[in-house]
Amino acid sequence: MSEIHFSLVFNRKNKLNKNGEALIQICAYHKGRRKYFSSKIYIKPNQWDLKRLKVNNNHNDYDLLNDQLENAVRKIKEVIKYKKEKGEQISLSKMEDVRDFKLYSSFYDFMKDEIEKSILKESTKKTHRRTLSVMKEFKKELGIEDVNVAFLMDFERYLDRLDFGVNTVYKYFKNIRTYVNRAIVLDLIKINDYPFKKFKLRQVDGTRDFLSPVELERLERLNFDSDLRLQKVKDIFLMSCYSGARFSDIVMFTEDNFYEENQIRWLKFKMKKSEIKSDATTQKEIKLPISKMFSSKPVKIFEKYKGTKKYLFDDFTNTEINKALKEIEIELKSRKKLTFHVARHTCATNLIYHSVPISTVQKILGHDKIETTQLYAKVLDMTIVNDLKGINFGD
Repeated sequence: MSEIHFSLVFNRKNKLNKNGEALIQICAYHKGRRKYFSSKIYIKPNQWDLKRLKVNNNHNDYDLLNDQLENAVRKIKEVIKYKKEKGEQISLSKMEDVRDFKLYSSFYDFMKDEIEKSILKESTKKTHRRTLSVMKEFKKELGIEDVNVAFLMDFERYLDRLDFGVNTVYKYFKNIRTYVNRAIVLDLIKINDYPFKKFKLRQVDGTRDFLSPVELERLERLNFDSDLRLQKVKDIFLMSCYSGARFSDIVMFTEDNFYEENQIRWLKFKMKKSEIKSDATTQKEIKLPISKMFSSKPVKIFEKYKGTKKYLFDDFTNTEINKALKEIEIELKSRKKLTFHVARHTCATNLIYHSVPISTVQKILGHDKIETTQLYAKVLDMTIVNDLKGINFGD
């Protein structure tokens, strides 16, 4: 196949902008056909050398601009060479893909670009940026070809020296693996060179604080009638304890989420956290018979606030509600930091304590894997006692 040739063209449309400048374009020529791409560089007519096809010294930054133009053409040629080595056929119709394709020598540059152009939540991007920052603190430069088992092992030892916990280290490597997998998809790393094939991630069961049935009853009895703010925060927290719903879901509850069917009051909502890449159509739907859960206590909370406004529980930001929960904990004296993770864990462990099948708890919490739900059974010692009740050992 004949080669694609490149040249620079100035003011192809023979038209100047309001500053008296025109665009320099890159022309791709192949078999009598041409395709033009913007260099994003504008100059005046007297600053262009028509014979040498370069910016002349009438422009103060002519050397810099000529380097930029040369580099732009060189990068296009490098991408064409790279794609041909991968067995791709390159034609003018594919030049947009060639122009937009970015070759990386630095894994850090690749990871940074992938983080910023992703549609991950900003909070998730922040954790990925933190991973990148720690990697750079360990090793100033990291080539694509240097992402291997030896690097992963050395980085793990570095994190151990910083006294990071096992699960924190796991999260760093999980983030790195995301971008290694992406690099493989884009043919930047060969599948046979996949470093995580030999480097296994380690994770341990984390501490899952929850309120025991006794502590939950104490919380229910706390009276904040003199402080309506704390009273509503308590009710929102209890709604999570009774339904397993996250704070991000509860603040979206409207009266439409609560309905009656066959003399059972139901709560139906879509889990915000389950959506894939900000696509709300992928959200998992949860349907709970709340009149059959925890002696119908979630129904009582709904009845208390229905008719007040569209979103029943969106009175507080996450920061405001966490601050209020600290005040409630002072009164509760459970010695546990109250968060909505604790409320969700409380729902799970108390359901298990009351002998609700683990598969049902999985559906209530919206877990994809039963193994995730089974972790709650491990942390509730009282479950063992409960399971042994009524068993005849032949004594």
